[in-house]
Amino acid sequence: MKRVVTIVLAAGAGKRLGGPKALLAWPAATKDGSERPLAVAHAEARLSAESARVLVVVRSSVMNALLAHVRPGIDLVAWSAPDDLGPAGSLAVAAPRIGDAEAVVVTPVDVPPASAATVARLLARLDAGAASEASAASAAPPLAVRPRHLGRGGHPVVLRAEALARYLEPDPPPLRDHLRSLGERCVDEDVDDPGVLLDLNVPVDVIRVLGGPPHFLA
Repeated sequence: MKRVVTIVLAAGAGKRLGGPKALLAWPAATKDGSERPLAVAHAEARLSAESARVLVVVRSSVMNALLAHVRPGIDLVAWSAPDDLGPAGSLAVAAPRIGDAEAVVVTPVDVPPASAATVARLLARLDAGAASEASAASAAPPLAVRPRHLGRGGHPVVLRAEALARYLEPDPPPLRDHLRSLGERCVDEDVDDPGVLLDLNVPVDVIRVLGGPPHFLA
């Protein structure tokens, strides 16, 4: 894919985790031992790999805390959707802002940042579908690719830009339902990466991944 944009869905209040998921302290990919808010760690991981821009959808209450950590390429998007839409509302806020992206990486914030190799594999599957279409007009290329490890689906998901058109319309569905509606044009790609199955929903999840209880950066 020539141009990739990432959307980080980081507007969760984090009531079960103990604080805003976007501000969960996460080790930076440096040797100085510094920490970054998890939302920024996601953005930095994607910018250092395949993405030209990262849209981070957050609540206005955490915007100021994140501003000190952002750098060029990271765009903070204020979450303005109704509460009952949940992550679907965050996608609806971000979808009009993807610009000329050909592919979009969508990740919830409450998972560890995906490895460059895993995202590259998902994008290669999406790109291979386009190549197949060029050689066989009857074969519809995939619109979305999900990672699968040991038979279980995980995150992130990569989509062609046109697959997000539904999020420009009223009453957008949860991403899981939208992917299901794509039928055979949403495919699974097996990856040797157990990290795609990890969730960070409650404190014990963070302890298992980082070895200590969660804390949050103000």
